[in-house]
Amino acid sequence: MEPGKRLSLVPGVSATEPSGLESRTDDELMLLARGGIDDAFRTLIQRHQRRALRIASRYLGDDVLAADVAQNAFVEIFRALGRYQARGRFEPYLYRVILNQCHMLRRAARTELSVVRELSASTDEAAVLLRERDRDLQAALSRLSPKLRSVVVLRYGADQSYGEIAETLQIPSGTVKRRLFDAMDKLRMLLGGAT
Repeated sequence: MEPGKRLSLVPGVSATEPSGLESRTDDELMLLARGGIDDAFRTLIQRHQRRALRIASRYLGDDVLAADVAQNAFVEIFRALGRYQARGRFEPYLYRVILNQCHMLRRAARTELSVVRELSASTDEAAVLLRERDRDLQAALSRLSPKLRSVVVLRYGADQSYGEIAETLQIPSGTVKRRLFDAMDKLRMLLGGAT
């Protein structure tokens, strides 16, 4: 991929192409897409694809599977255009769809996904250590329950506040805080106190 270009989840659509729709809200874009304006949905994908990929990648620990999940999430949202209710809550809706896609992928596999990354031929010890720590963290994340993993991924992968996580998962803020506390405690235990 060329430097400075973003991945486009829609074949034949450049992620850097201006469409004049960038100033529209997510809800307006969804309504325009429902009305048949294809560029509106492309703009929505371009706006959110990086975060969608990051959330799925952090949840699954696999960039290739994350791309599939993100694409499937946008396909599901496109199919639901007729049912979408514009209430200013597109992002929580998107995150729920992504997390549901991640859950479905895990259920279909019926086994925990493990992070398999090939070490490059690099002799840079710092890079090797960083990759190994990331591998350990991804393995520990995969051992968390889906409820705990979802909270961690939304907090640290999507940079959501407690309130935003509560809205996304449709649970009280106190539950978010408790699950995050429990998740961090379990991660510390799984990583041997190295967090």
